[in-house]
Amino acid sequence: MSPTLAQPDVQATFESTDPLARMEARRTRGALVLVFLCVLCFLPTLFSPFFADDYLHIEHAARLGEALTHGWILRVDTAGAWWTPPGLSVQYFRPLVVLSFAIDRFLYGDHALGYHVTNLLLHVTTTLLLWGIARRVVGAGFAAWAAAALFAIHPAHTVAIGWISGRTDVLATVFYAAAFLLYLESLRRRPASTSLLALSCLAFGIALLAKEMAITFPAVVLAHTLLARDSDPLSKRGGEPLSKRLVAPAVAGLVAAGYLALRIAILGGFPSPPTPFAYHLSDPGLALHLLTAPLLYLADLVMFVPADPMATLPFWTAHPFLLIGFLAFILYVFAGTLKKTPGHAARWGLAWMAITLLPVLMLTVGEHFLYLPSMGYCMLVASQLPASPAAIDGRQRRGLAIVASLVALVCFGRSAMFAYFSRGASNTIDDATLAIDQAPQARRVLVADLPASAALAFPHAIRLARPHRDVEVEILSLVPRVMPDPDDLSSV
Repeated sequence: MSPTLAQPDVQATFESTDPLARMEARRTRGALVLVFLCVLCFLPTLFSPFFADDYLHIEHAARLGEALTHGWILRVDTAGAWWTPPGLSVQYFRPLVVLSFAIDRFLYGDHALGYHVTNLLLHVTTTLLLWGIARRVVGAGFAAWAAAALFAIHPAHTVAIGWISGRTDVLATVFYAAAFLLYLESLRRRPASTSLLALSCLAFGIALLAKEMAITFPAVVLAHTLLARDSDPLSKRGGEPLSKRLVAPAVAGLVAAGYLALRIAILGGFPSPPTPFAYHLSDPGLALHLLTAPLLYLADLVMFVPADPMATLPFWTAHPFLLIGFLAFILYVFAGTLKKTPGHAARWGLAWMAITLLPVLMLTVGEHFLYLPSMGYCMLVASQLPASPAAIDGRQRRGLAIVASLVALVCFGRSAMFAYFSRGASNTIDDATLAIDQAPQARRVLVADLPASAALAFPHAIRLARPHRDVEVEILSLVPRVMPDPDDLSSV
């Protein structure tokens, strides 16, 4: 008699595999791919030097006790650039950011690589949190993962991640996303809803200690309650009366009120950013700014054109008719995207984008402000995709692969350009420190033709590089260029 073959037993073992185990394995693979995408696209930023505000943050991290107890007062002592008039002082209360820089300085000293690693780890965490949010808003499946993947590689995040000072936005968004995910989970697990809601409010309070724009969280929760109450098929509270569903945004509002009271008590009021960091009601250009700023942000989200005053605004100012045509094209493309998006997802994504962007509309345009609002855009775009990859035919798969590769390539390229840009800006700092070393008796450093990209916090950079030299730094003239020119160097 021939021996019994073992193949049927092996097959039976495979067929009886726990479906939950297979699901967990797929989630693990999906998470690893998201981590890989984050690291791949922003790898060039890891090798960037400190840049602009970074020196300010590191200097304040050395005075941790003062910054935490008396607010975060940034005294920018650079004069001459259009955004740094003499005697400028900007007040913020962001103790979590100060604490994070203090920890980084303890771990890494003055080596920029460690600070960049922290930013990248925060981005990875936010990406995974967004995946969890998307699973509960657009449904578990490929569409939710695609939303996180787009967020992982979106070129509009270059400044927020590549610029160490962009940590204010990334750090606030990590806890903001965690708070919203905990809130969504509280809707699904009714017995634990109270404890999860408390944890959500705690995470929201921590986000407020990183950046003021986190104050929008109660409004986002309210919008989700009103617009997407039935979008989560696992929610057990869809049939509850409105009064009960408004408890979460009301509690979050109380947390926001407590934060405002604490901020006012510590700063002695509610100071707003001065001109030119922000527009005020009496400024003549306010109406034009409020009209163009949202469109410039939308252009960055849709077509990856940087919304940055140093990169593109001078060009648009010189070519207003070209700007009008470009913005009209952006609106046309975005309108087409909305038509393809399911109704509830379109409303949800637009609400998230509008609410989270509202607090920064009065501020000078800055690409790093898009980090939190872009979560809504990524959800809006990805919701057009089916829940299962099997529903996508071969031609569509190739199209998605090509588009994703192009987006990742643009993100990698912009990250590399930012690294090159920051290295060029640091060359003048190296020249100044070399001049100081060659003149041990010198008490003043005069800089002519300083690139505008290196002007902000330049004296702070000199103090960081040579902490034992008491020298006065004065900028004689600026060159308003974005990219450094090796043939036109500054003189120190």
